[in-house]
Amino acid sequence: MKTQLKDSIGFKVNITANLFNNIFNQQLQTYDIAIEQRATLEIIQVEKNITQTKIAQILGKDKTTISRTLKTLEKKGLIKKEALDKRTFLIKLTEQGYEVLEKSSQTVQAFREKIASKFTQDEINELFKSLDKVTLALSEE
Repeated sequence: MKTQLKDSIGFKVNITANLFNNIFNQQLQTYDIAIEQRATLEIIQVEKNITQTKIAQILGKDKTTISRTLKTLEKKGLIKKEALDKRTFLIKLTEQGYEVLEKSSQTVQAFREKIASKFTQDEINELFKSLDKVTLALSEE
């Protein structure tokens, strides 16, 4: 039986994303954070007065996954939660969180530039448009 995986857009996107995440996670080990934790810290830095729900929306993750990430970041002393009410918390970076972002920023920038350097700007724009089409097709289901 011949597999059709090699012709599957989802399979190709998944394989590429897994490779991307594995390599990036190896580079972030120095800072004792994983790619999703780094992305979460970056979002918290940029978005003031952000909640767990908003982080989940931005990352396209469910609240349970984000809850686990936030608990890990809190245990590491990188974030703190400020209660708005009994069920809603604002998520803030600690000084240590800002330091980890600062220390890891050169690694992150170099990684992003290495990937981007393999493409022209037109190719990057086309890739983004293609990925947006995949997202749209999936959201119609």
